[in-house]
Amino acid sequence: MKHSILSKGLFAAAAIAVTATGFSASASAQNRTITSVAVSYSDLDLTSEDGQETLDGRIRGAVRKVCGSYDSKSLRDMADHGGCVKEAKLSAKRAKVSLIARAEAGTLGNGAMVVGGR
Repeated sequence: MKHSILSKGLFAAAAIAVTATGFSASASAQNRTITSVAVSYSDLDLTSEDGQETLDGRIRGAVRKVCGSYDSKSLRDMADHGGCVKEAKLSAKRAKVSLIARAEAGTLGNGAMVVGGR
């Protein structure tokens, strides 16, 4: 009988710990905001290698702004930051390919592309 009460107490404590951990993780996920940064290309010749390299530099700067810094002691922060960087670079790469194709076709107007993350 004593053994059964101890087991029930341990089970209840474990359930509370798991619930608290899950709540903390979901609360953290809800506090994240999606940000974006506009990257101007209107002054660049995207049909040239120099123009594309300049755009790449601007994109790198935008990714840094969007994703910010992270606590290197926190695995969750590191993972979130890595996911943000990956997402932002992927969206920028897709936009860049489209911009270059439009520039080569002569249909690129002036403007800015948006680099976003989570």
